[in-house]
Amino acid sequence: MRSIILSVALLALSLPGAEAQTEVDWMSVGRALPLVTRAELEESLAWHQALADSLGVKEREREKALDAIEQIQNRLREGDFRVGDQIVFFVEGEDAFPDTLVVETGPSVLIPNVGTVSLEGVLRSELNDHLAEQLSRYIRDPIVRAFPTIRLTMAGRIGRPGFYTFPAGLPIGEAIMAAGGPGAESRMDAIKVQRDGFLLYSGEEIQTAIAEGTTFDQLGLRPGDEINVPERIFTIRRLVTWGIGAVSVLVLGFRIYGGW
Repeated sequence: MRSIILSVALLALSLPGAEAQTEVDWMSVGRALPLVTRAELEESLAWHQALADSLGVKEREREKALDAIEQIQNRLREGDFRVGDQIVFFVEGEDAFPDTLVVETGPSVLIPNVGTVSLEGVLRSELNDHLAEQLSRYIRDPIVRAFPTIRLTMAGRIGRPGFYTFPAGLPIGEAIMAAGGPGAESRMDAIKVQRDGFLLYSGEEIQTAIAEGTTFDQLGLRPGDEINVPERIFTIRRLVTWGIGAVSVLVLGFRIYGGW
């Protein structure tokens, strides 16, 4: 059996200056990081529907509930996988399979000696059982370990901004630290999560998610989403820059108008 500790692209495709690879014990990762089940999504859907139907709820809260309903319904119908997603893949006792599966059009994955396996409608939490069921047609009682990943943009005032491939079950706070963490000039109370320019989460929502160890999967994030840690408006660096600029303007004014 191949080693279960691989050098994988946990911090892959980073911008220059960011160290890209970290060794990950995926078997431990898989046991430690929760993925949202279909039952949990259906429960969340019912809760948001009740909130949206409530007569006493504020309009802003109703709009957020309706957005959440749409996202959850799409997730339940379409599943979690998008073209280009990577899945770390092990089959106990089998060395003929690749270590990584890449999601193709469908969405689907191509497994050698097995063929194309559809992932349409499959949640990340259902992936392991789904692949095991498909492989059972060719292998007796396969023991499958499949770990979905997610590629995100880490931006703003962090140590190493860039593109990262993380385990989908990684808590958002740990991901920020993996990307170099915040600095003295970072506004952790104003972190934003965006998708195609639209705001998904911000402010107190993200603070709660970090405090509770909420994962990417629990937040319903998808490949291409962006986590942005903004910079404080009033920082020592900016104040010094503004001060130098103001002094320069004054000096120039004195010289132009004969002050000196």
